[in-house]
Amino acid sequence: MKIRLTIAAAALGVAAATMLGLAAATPADAATGFPLPNYNSGDCLGILGGADDAPAVQWPCDGSANQTWSYGSQDGDTGYYQLVNGDGQCLGVLGGSTAEGAAVYGWTCLGPTHPDQYWEPVESAFIPDYHYLVNLNSGLVVGVLGNSTAQGASVVQWANQDTANNQLWESLAAAASGPPVSQPAG
Repeated sequence: MKIRLTIAAAALGVAAATMLGLAAATPADAATGFPLPNYNSGDCLGILGGADDAPAVQWPCDGSANQTWSYGSQDGDTGYYQLVNGDGQCLGVLGGSTAEGAAVYGWTCLGPTHPDQYWEPVESAFIPDYHYLVNLNSGLVVGVLGNSTAQGASVVQWANQDTANNQLWESLAAAASGPPVSQPAG
């Protein structure tokens, strides 16, 4: 049985500071963020070891800073936002790749010159309260490699498979002051 987690909104001050390049989120900001549990596994999206320049993995949700996300800057008016964890890392794609299967990583937040660090939450038409995370640079979505439910399984980008449950992440829409969530194409 899946347990729905309540998500807190990101602090506006952190988002504004990140957008201006004045400060990155700090571990103390983790308390204002939200987890990103995967529908298929129930595990949360996090950055391995909480280290900068490290791969994204799924791991049992424990509220740690590397699994606690908030919205950073928006890329213009595109609807794509940085996802910044409590360790101050932005979710991005290794090497800015546009290829299917490219690894998703935690990096230093680099701003609009790195479109691989911007994501749009798009509501699932199949499973309420779950969303795809669409990358601005590639148009691909975040998913767990091989549909794995194992702890530490790699997170990669792939074409949206619509019903692939490993590509769905819980309740971004519930973040009251977060970005608007796009509706699925109908």
